[in-house]
Amino acid sequence: MKKKVGILVLVLLLLMSNTQIAYAHPNQAEHDADLSAVLFGLDNNLSGEQKQVFQDIADAAALCIDQFSKNELMRTMEKSTFDPLNERIGFSFSFDDIDLKKGNGGALVNVEGSNHRRYTHRGWTFNYSSKEANHFWTLRKRILTATVNKELFNTSPGLLAKVPWGQGWLFSEDACNKQCEAFCELIYYVHILGDYEKGITASIFSQTVPLVRHEDPNNPALIKDLIDLMPELFKSQTWSYPSLQLDLEEIEVEAEKLYTDWGGIRTQEQRDQCCELAEKVLKLLKERVPGLLKNEDFFANVFYVSKAA
Repeated sequence: MKKKVGILVLVLLLLMSNTQIAYAHPNQAEHDADLSAVLFGLDNNLSGEQKQVFQDIADAAALCIDQFSKNELMRTMEKSTFDPLNERIGFSFSFDDIDLKKGNGGALVNVEGSNHRRYTHRGWTFNYSSKEANHFWTLRKRILTATVNKELFNTSPGLLAKVPWGQGWLFSEDACNKQCEAFCELIYYVHILGDYEKGITASIFSQTVPLVRHEDPNNPALIKDLIDLMPELFKSQTWSYPSLQLDLEEIEVEAEKLYTDWGGIRTQEQRDQCCELAEKVLKLLKERVPGLLKNEDFFANVFYVSKAA
């Protein structure tokens, strides 16, 4: 049996070596397409280093949000995505540290395919009741924040982040500033909106950040979080993003009626309606965000500088 598994892994690695992009998950290509459309619109002419930067960010998002080694074959695929990214970015943690099945010292012992989203899909700033789960989500977020920080803000974690006394302050993965953090949060919610868009069952719905929230205003709510991150993300364009916020607020009002009129989301029909509203949000982001990002230096200096030259 071990020999057969080994042969399967070898064949997989050979196939992946002949593929330009080795995705960590079967549906990552769809999430990448959504992210590309939100960041650049439909006219994506990235090449060379720009293409690599985008793929690094997309891979970091996939590992941060969706990584789950349900078997050794998937673990091999995911690690083959993590290792090259680690070489390029220089994380202060290993793949085993962030592996949802094996990381965190085995503290999250009840993680299975049916419930793994509860540790990563609850919202960018979700506060878990378990300190182990909180620590784990904080570490997972650093895959994305450190990657964006290095690739777009040119602030590498540095060698000192790899030793205990060098962690923290300027040289750690936490050096990601507020605009960097807002950009990462946008990426995170683009992924979640993509999950909604594909349709969502009762089990998945209960593990996923809601579009709006009434019962606990301190927990994340997807549309409100998107509205709130814009002043930091588009900090040089205070005159441009408010119209996008207003359009999101209109969808938020529709969602609030759906969550309250019938005593909360209880039926598949209601969940399907949530998915339709999430699709409207994603479509709006694809239409409006690319033009705004073009005017932010951290983004334009990487993805548009060569085109303007």
